[in-house]
Amino acid sequence: MKKDLMEKEKRKIKIEMGFDQIQDLKNEPEVKVLWEGISEGTFGLLCGVAKTGKTTFAENLAISLSVGRTEYFGKKMNGVPRKVLFVNMEESWKIRGRRNTKQLNELSVAELDLYRENYMTVPKDFPEFLNNENDWEYLRDYIAEANPDVIFIDSLTHMFSGEIEKSANCVNFVQKFKKYVTCFGKTVIVIHHNVKGNDKPIDQNNVAGSRVILQSFQFAYGFANIPMGGKYMCPLNNKEFGIDTTEAILYDIKEDGWIVATGEKCNKYKLYKDSYKSDGRTDSTNTDLIYNYIESISSQVSQTSLYGNRTTTRMLMSEFVENDSRTMSKDTLHKGLLKLEKESKIKREKKGVYILNSKVEDERNDTK
Repeated sequence: MKKDLMEKEKRKIKIEMGFDQIQDLKNEPEVKVLWEGISEGTFGLLCGVAKTGKTTFAENLAISLSVGRTEYFGKKMNGVPRKVLFVNMEESWKIRGRRNTKQLNELSVAELDLYRENYMTVPKDFPEFLNNENDWEYLRDYIAEANPDVIFIDSLTHMFSGEIEKSANCVNFVQKFKKYVTCFGKTVIVIHHNVKGNDKPIDQNNVAGSRVILQSFQFAYGFANIPMGGKYMCPLNNKEFGIDTTEAILYDIKEDGWIVATGEKCNKYKLYKDSYKSDGRTDSTNTDLIYNYIESISSQVSQTSLYGNRTTTRMLMSEFVENDSRTMSKDTLHKGLLKLEKESKIKREKKGVYILNSKVEDERNDTK
């Protein structure tokens, strides 16, 4: 008790007024935005399942920052070259080196000179995991020596110990991350590979880890596969800028190691409209309609029809797309056909002609 009283006497408490802090803010330098929703001194995440190109996207952005480009992925940049440190704990230096070689082929001579001057990485024997305080201290000392403007880290998993869904483990990680990495006040972008599920649009609830993880970072972008093919990126949260978390930007990963936005934007929920309802249940209504129609045609052995008991795309268009009620769009019809083919429920005999899969047909006949 006496010790507590002595500590309180030593501690000097000064009450801060909100207005005074607002006035102090006027003396701070103007915030500079490095790229869409990412300003200097903030730290955030690039999240998504495997093979969506998160590391490639991060490398593209890192290179663009180091050479002072004015645009990347269709988004403006301020054109000022930055010192960049890319900490890759996921891959060997040879694997990332081969990919980076392709990427550098796209740079001009002047950009290549800036890359040589500004883009830093870690030694070949850098730890693959940060297992103890010594590893964290090594990372901190390396950052201090490099003194970059922007830090990229691949990945959060390689800095994490224990089960990521447990809040206590997440709090421990965040404390170390702030103690050893964000303490420099630099911009930090961390790749987070672990995401829960890929059967519905990616949002902050899909990000692996307790809510402590996402709450502790100032921005997050998600990368995901589209069920019927393709990939998209969307903002998940941002504590500094207003964002539309439903906007999906479609993209391609080119052979040269650069990710390019296709220019297509849409509501991410529409990308799942044939298989996703707002409550997370699978919606197979349209697919069932298509299958039932093909099944009904299959049971009608017609001698007058050119295609007999086969179903043509023209027939399906007339039944579902061009009918008075416009049951479904042409795109939805084709996606439904692809889904039924993938599930081996129907078979495409030739272009525009479908029949029931022979195994399904046999099972149907056995139940008659």
